[in-house]
Amino acid sequence: MTSGGGRIGVLQGTMSYVLQDPDGQIATTHSISAGLDYSAIGPEHAFLHDTGRAEYIRSTDVEALEGFELCAKLEGIIPALETSHAILPAVRVARELPADDAIIVNLSGRGDKDVQLVADLQRR
Repeated sequence: MTSGGGRIGVLQGTMSYVLQDPDGQIATTHSISAGLDYSAIGPEHAFLHDTGRAEYIRSTDVEALEGFELCAKLEGIIPALETSHAILPAVRVARELPADDAIIVNLSGRGDKDVQLVADLQRR
């Protein structure tokens, strides 16, 4: 979790990895996806990370937009922006694996709600 800038702290009564300043104050966050701009991760994810049972990969807004476009172009699926953050990293991981390995990316949510935002961001 340190790659994401988080360190152990308490937010809303839960001890987990939290984005915070050197004084322990909660840091502000930003994401093009409204559901991902939270300053902490759930304690279950912290546990899975700490025990080596899960590895988490950061994804930027730009990478999420690239994943959104890639999925729409190649699969004809408009993914939600939350899910779009996982697409490009999954492609990168897949390139490092044997050809007969499988990767599953769960496309949750609906992307139609994000189409206008994506169009606006593409014009910038």
